[in-house]
Amino acid sequence: MSTPWNSRCIVIAVCFAGVIFFWHTAVCTFIFKRLYATEAGAQTAVKNISPGQAREIIEKAKDGFILDVRTQDEYNEFHLKGANLIPIQELEKNINKIPKDKIVVVYCARGKRSAKACEILKDKGLKELYNVEGGVNQWKAEGFPVEKSQ
Repeated sequence: MSTPWNSRCIVIAVCFAGVIFFWHTAVCTFIFKRLYATEAGAQTAVKNISPGQAREIIEKAKDGFILDVRTQDEYNEFHLKGANLIPIQELEKNINKIPKDKIVVVYCARGKRSAKACEILKDKGLKELYNVEGGVNQWKAEGFPVEKSQ
């Protein structure tokens, strides 16, 4: 039993359309991923740093912004010299207090809240973000100076 000519043409046309659709999808996906990768490359990556690295950055970048995202009570107990307190719960409503054009070093007690804060700040367009791993507790444990509120 042979297939009529019209049926063969339809099968060939469907196969040809499938191949074209596959290539079109593959090329568009490739182009989209390249464009998206370029945009993502321009985005900020949060840099996790040790307390020692944080100290170096703070000393070199005299106009940097040191952000403490702990509570007021934690801040009063001890904090880094020159730190600006904005508790993480209040971060989004106080985002305008953080300069977008400066290095921002973020810390908390152990590094978890500051990592979350860095992601929030990254999403808000801040460019140069550093998360202090181990937080101020590790900073203090390494013998770096802290201040107490009066």
